[in-house]
Amino acid sequence: MNFRLYRRRTDWVLMIPPLLLALLGVVTVYSATHVSTAGSGQFFSRHLVYAAVALGAFVFFFVLPLRLWEDWAYGVYGLSIVLLILVLLVGEESHGARRWLGAGPFRFQPSEFAKVALLAALARYLGNKKVDLARIGSVAVAFGMIALPALLVARQPNLSTAAAFPAIGLPMLFLAGFSRVLIFVMLSPVAGILLLQHHVLWGLLLALSVVIFLRARLPWVTLLLFLLLHVGLHLGAPRVIAQLEPYQQARIHTFFDPGADPSGTGWQVLQSRIAIGSGEMTGKGYLQGSQKALAFLPMQHNDFIFSVIGEEWGFLGASFVVLLFALFVLRAVHVSTVCRSPFGAFLLFGGGGLIFYHAAVNIAMTMGLFPVTGLPLPLVSYGGSFLITIAAVVGQMGNAAVHRFDH
Repeated sequence: MNFRLYRRRTDWVLMIPPLLLALLGVVTVYSATHVSTAGSGQFFSRHLVYAAVALGAFVFFFVLPLRLWEDWAYGVYGLSIVLLILVLLVGEESHGARRWLGAGPFRFQPSEFAKVALLAALARYLGNKKVDLARIGSVAVAFGMIALPALLVARQPNLSTAAAFPAIGLPMLFLAGFSRVLIFVMLSPVAGILLLQHHVLWGLLLALSVVIFLRARLPWVTLLLFLLLHVGLHLGAPRVIAQLEPYQQARIHTFFDPGADPSGTGWQVLQSRIAIGSGEMTGKGYLQGSQKALAFLPMQHNDFIFSVIGEEWGFLGASFVVLLFALFVLRAVHVSTVCRSPFGAFLLFGGGGLIFYHAAVNIAMTMGLFPVTGLPLPLVSYGGSFLITIAAVVGQMGNAAVHRFDH
């Protein structure tokens, strides 16, 4: 390892935001647990252990030779698929879902490991000069690599984590030159579902679709089929929702109308909104959040930790967190454009897509702008497998940035 090279080329604009977010996570997890129910202090102790392991994962991937990681990529991806299959066969079951593999006192989520594996494998595949996305075969392989772990995770079932795999893959396909119109077509059904109860906005989405199709000079029949698909989705979505698991249906109904069951399924979102709103501009002060202290806010150390930040640090503190995520993602995009190594460029772009997805969905969820998904806030929320995964991804991105001038 060339320490002088790392000292000279480390991109601190890219590395400082995740470092600050991780430190903020430690501080906020302590605040969210120290005045809660008896025994909750163990969460903070465990988080410190997880943070130490995550730091080790970051350092490992930060100094791992990129060429070696590229050589390992397909093998690691294959191992991740085997682990996902094992989860479905022998994984630990909890609340009707199989998401964990255990060995004695140790438990981990293979779905988190699969994110790291897909990022590396797809970066290697798309970075191959022989891969031509103008050919159907190349596109099919790329989408197959994304779809396989996504479908296996969806079977657990864990739809929100399953969606993380397209969040990694689609930005990488965009960077590789895949059609922007097709990417829009694939993402538009998600927007259509979120706008089921907002007919005006749904109409604006269709109008935007018309503009995009016309500017791309696509045949009218293609536009007509697209619009018919969206109308069918809009009319048939209630039936599709009815086929989901009861807890998934409850999350969707709560998203559309959290006030319909304020003491039941709407409790989380309503209390989260109250916590964030009560922080006003500058917040109530560190350790002073009343919603948190009275345990009105559920999962305050994990999925709803952004609500604790909003209550204690106010609009300014919450905005600072959003700014750190935005700076990190935008810097990753910029460095990827100057990275001479295709593998490194795809690592930066795909990693940025993953962290953007998790941060955007979590923050929107806590404000009631997105259904409750159970996705933690990257680097900030309490957690084991997820925190270590994100640290590993950040380590790869930092490593790629160090070697951005190497072929």
